[in-house]
Amino acid sequence: MMCGIAGIWTFDRQRSAEVAWVRAMLTRLAHRGPDDQGIWQDHQRGVFLGHRRLAVVDLSPAGHQPMMSNGLVIIFNGEIYNFKELRSELESDIRFQSATDTEVLLHGYKRWGLGLLDRLVGMFAFAIWDSTKEQLFLARDRMGEKPLYYCHSPNGFAFASELGALTEVLWADCSLDRAALALYLQYQYVPAPLTIYQGVRKLLPGHAMVVKKSGARIWRYWDPGTFLARPRFHISDEEATERTGDLLRTAVAGQMIADVPVGAFLSGGIDSSAVVALMTELAPGKVKTFTIGFEFSEYDESSYAAEVARRLGTDHTCEVMTERQTLDLIPTIPEMYGEPFADPSALPTHLVSCVARKQVTVSLSGDGGDEVFGGYTRYVSLEQLQALTKRIGPLGPLIRPLARHLPGKFGRAADLLGCPAIELYRRLISVFSATDVMAMTGINSKYPEFDRAWNTHPSLSARRRAMMADFLTYLPEAILVKVDRASMATSLETRAPFLDHRVAEFALQLPNSFVRNKLLLRSLVFQRLPKELMERPKSGFGVPLARWFRGPLAGLMHDALSDSILSELGISKTPLIRNLCREHAAAERDHAQRLWALVVLSLWWSRRPRASASEHPTLRREVVTAGECAAKRLAGETKKIGLETNDLEGKAISIGPKANEIEAKADNIVLSNDLERKENEVDVEKKDIEGKQTSAA
Repeated sequence: MMCGIAGIWTFDRQRSAEVAWVRAMLTRLAHRGPDDQGIWQDHQRGVFLGHRRLAVVDLSPAGHQPMMSNGLVIIFNGEIYNFKELRSELESDIRFQSATDTEVLLHGYKRWGLGLLDRLVGMFAFAIWDSTKEQLFLARDRMGEKPLYYCHSPNGFAFASELGALTEVLWADCSLDRAALALYLQYQYVPAPLTIYQGVRKLLPGHAMVVKKSGARIWRYWDPGTFLARPRFHISDEEATERTGDLLRTAVAGQMIADVPVGAFLSGGIDSSAVVALMTELAPGKVKTFTIGFEFSEYDESSYAAEVARRLGTDHTCEVMTERQTLDLIPTIPEMYGEPFADPSALPTHLVSCVARKQVTVSLSGDGGDEVFGGYTRYVSLEQLQALTKRIGPLGPLIRPLARHLPGKFGRAADLLGCPAIELYRRLISVFSATDVMAMTGINSKYPEFDRAWNTHPSLSARRRAMMADFLTYLPEAILVKVDRASMATSLETRAPFLDHRVAEFALQLPNSFVRNKLLLRSLVFQRLPKELMERPKSGFGVPLARWFRGPLAGLMHDALSDSILSELGISKTPLIRNLCREHAAAERDHAQRLWALVVLSLWWSRRPRASASEHPTLRREVVTAGECAAKRLAGETKKIGLETNDLEGKAISIGPKANEIEAKADNIVLSNDLERKENEVDVEKKDIEGKQTSAA
């Protein structure tokens, strides 16, 4: 089940606000689980666990969480695709009370302990409180499909499915992490284990942790490097294609299991077409597929998706989005992601999720195909730069000044001709270079996780090392974060068959020739669809940022990059930033991606949960102009922002006694069958107060 989880373990004996904090955390996670809410507490030990449920398997009340059994309590976000097989192993001496994978996890932990993780096929983030051992056991799936954030301090330990939820924990250190800021500017996302907040971290994919009062232990339970180190398969093209097809078919079949409607995203590209083709072979009826088109035609590929759908016989839905609909989403990005995240394809990903959610609760996607089977064109670019470096040899210093005038990342990579492959590739995937970041922030943007991933096996080719770096960093921190937040904001569960670990382990052991340009996936698709339909230049799921920054977003860009906002972030408005704005506005060069990274950062800073209501009024006005509908929807969030004028303070004080009365009622709620009814009564009164605060603001 796709859900939101949150928990607090307070080490201090003074425990008065934790239930209220967990309740506030769950409110921030409501979109992840609109079907049910539950809270469990052991006040004596200071443990408080909360859950928001999106019911997908076993829709009955038996699937309610937190779920308890013999001193164990679990909260779980995800899907275990092999839970029926695991259940059959456990049924000999266990009487199950539900048909959920959650209960299988609970009893599996009781039977196998930490060894449970090796048996799981699926995507997950869960926490189990073991009252006998007085410890919390937390784990995240191998690929990082499901998120898990945590805060560990002398006051206690807190965790949640999304970063924003942890801002409700008052002892969580939510001051700006400048090292994370520097890495964001370079890579357009904040890499794990960092977050934008100093006191909050991400549990890495394929990792687990045990927390006790005496401390925490984190370990890696799945390492893809062990499979990459094994001897390569000696296998023919036909055998490799057949084996890939068998593994993907198994993955797709497992991920189609649900007690709610299931569909698929279909872009018309190789990856999504492969998934949908297998779904049509396995489904008893027509598969529902979804795509979006754009009125800005340069990014509209919906006709390809429609033709693939026609040939595969799916029940296809395409909605054409206007420019205004897309612009209206921009103000929601900071809240949706909880920290700066500058992949502009988050906008169309959220839009297609909205379209799919009207008909289904679960949607399969083609995410992971590029990382697992080597589909990115930048791998070719890396090889070309390496070859060029060898060719020019000592002439490099003479050629670099000319090469700098090449467009895009090739021009920015010119300074690195002659450098090691890791630096070439780092520049290819960077939005700002490390030199630029240093000039803006004074910080050296070191990324040790990337370096470790690149150096997993030094004997590998640069291409294979780049693939491993993407697999361990870009995939979980950019691609999967984008899809999870964009889809779960609409309460839609997404599943990615390419990220079944059995598929990935097979691909990791293939010879290099098989993981170039998605050769095996193309062979699979060409067996089902015409080659001429599928062979076309790869296009991203994009939006016309370059044009927008010269038009409807010009004012927002100007205000977001003001000296005052950048200085608050510790960013110096160097000639670089001024030149970016000037050259882009004059259409001399396309700096849209770098400008977008800066604008998103400023928007997040002005709208972060603990920001002041009086900060950046001009920027807030421009956000409303760029996206009026979404901005109005978010206006209600002003209740979380400090009221700083005397007039507002007076009104807030008059409201205060009733707020205290409501909080007292909330804290006295007994967690029993009438929990929801009583919470609803409290929510009604709170909304009344929020309305007064909003009108006062």
